[in-house]
Amino acid sequence: MRNKKTFAPHFYRRPKVLAASLATLLLAGGVFSGAILLYHHVTHSADLLPPLALHADVASRPLTTFSDSLTTTLPDDNAKLASDCQPQSGDWVSKENQNPGVALTTADWRTLRLYQESGSVLWLDRQSVTCGEKIGIHASLFPVNFEGAINKSPRSFEVLRVGWYNGSGARMMWNSGPIKLKRRNVPTLRNVTRTIETEWPTTVSFDVGPDWTPGLYIVASLNPLGKIENVAPFILRSAQSTSKILLVHSTLTWSAYNSFGGHSTYTAMLGGEDGRSKIASLDRPYGGSGISHIERDAISFVQYLESTGLNIDQTTDIDVSHAPSVVTKYSALLMSGHPEYMTRREFDTILAARNLGENIAFMGANGAYWQVRTESSPTGPDRHLVIYRNARADPQTNWQQISIQFGDSRINTPPSLLTGEVTAGVHVRGTLFPAQIPTWLKIPAGESLSGWSPNSEIDSIASGSATPQNPHLIFSGKFSLANSASRINPPHRSLTGQTIWFTTPSGSATFVSGINYWPCEVSPTCAESTVPESTRSLLQSITSQVLTLWQTKAVGKTLK
Repeated sequence: MRNKKTFAPHFYRRPKVLAASLATLLLAGGVFSGAILLYHHVTHSADLLPPLALHADVASRPLTTFSDSLTTTLPDDNAKLASDCQPQSGDWVSKENQNPGVALTTADWRTLRLYQESGSVLWLDRQSVTCGEKIGIHASLFPVNFEGAINKSPRSFEVLRVGWYNGSGARMMWNSGPIKLKRRNVPTLRNVTRTIETEWPTTVSFDVGPDWTPGLYIVASLNPLGKIENVAPFILRSAQSTSKILLVHSTLTWSAYNSFGGHSTYTAMLGGEDGRSKIASLDRPYGGSGISHIERDAISFVQYLESTGLNIDQTTDIDVSHAPSVVTKYSALLMSGHPEYMTRREFDTILAARNLGENIAFMGANGAYWQVRTESSPTGPDRHLVIYRNARADPQTNWQQISIQFGDSRINTPPSLLTGEVTAGVHVRGTLFPAQIPTWLKIPAGESLSGWSPNSEIDSIASGSATPQNPHLIFSGKFSLANSASRINPPHRSLTGQTIWFTTPSGSATFVSGINYWPCEVSPTCAESTVPESTRSLLQSITSQVLTLWQTKAVGKTLK
């Protein structure tokens, strides 16, 4: 096991400044060369993208009202998810975090910025597993044209369980030892779905140990100096445990924002607006905003959660979509920072869980905005995220499968059915001020939540029949555009961020933070953190109080 005394950290040490500087210089040259190569590819291949086929429009559906949503029942399972890990009992999270961690501090995690891929990259052929299963690592040197002494050296891979571990943030479970990597091809984009998908062979595999503790894991590639160059996540599913809360990771959102190879479902290096991916593949490394979401909404948040000692099980949104019955074992569902993308089955599962008296906590914003579906890749099921955003371009016309906004008239199940809120601003900054602090929430009078990132996305209370009738306002604040010239916000958006809670007849209580950076800012390890310590302390207090109360099913019957 790595510990702070016997293993070098993942970051450069002082005696190796010269080597680190050389590596940085070589990397800069490699990235620059890669940019030139990519520019050449873009300017000479724009005419190679085939056109999208369009069909007749899809009919509109009547609006689903909030009253209608109170009758939603749990979808049937369409898959059985094995749970072969050892049952967790007692204060199992606290016990797990007594193990020695890797040689990283909270400050180290804050400097771990993986947005720009460099040196080496990897992807995993499994994203949700149980104990005893095998995971393949598919890796390559990157950029592909980068020639340098550091790049030619062997890499190693580590499997890390993300937690607290007295501030080190992770525990090493497996190490590959030195492996000589090759440069693998990133396919040229010429397909109608604008999909970037590598076909790299398995570099090395590892077995998930029978005694590994369930939770969030990352596989990291390390250069010869011990620096993490890239990571890929997987969730080890929980078997029977004493946990009352289930954290649902928004892996679909991670995939939507992944821009490895120059294309995500938002951005395109080739083909302009039409070049955005309509199908995003998991058979490629995470890069760009995709990996930023993993750092911000998964790694940092889990590190904070496990520091509290609360027993919280973890799963993926795709697992919930396939096996909705898994939620019935819990008193509360916890959604992380940006559950923007959901399948129809996940959306209905959350509604049904609420109708069964389970409490819900949306710790971020912009939840349930896009309805998506998954399809198989050559690697296996659920490896393709389908999101056309255009009803006439999507080959699927069934309203429960079509990949457009949940609030679109062709679907007409607005996000407010789940959150009671509507998107109010994107890329904004501001302060949340106390409004009507409930008696069950103990915070100092007059305390505000300030210093939010200019990349913040915010929600505010929605209106109309698709909204709960009794939303209670906790915090509210007028935000401003981080870039006044930005056209990303339509004129109807209020730019008002609001934190709310509400209850339903089942006794379920729902908490909605109303801002996507809440899970990041609650943690001292988040690389994108911008808030002052006073705000972080208040966020931690509020989060801890909510999660402690939410462990009691139908807690809304007792809250005022």
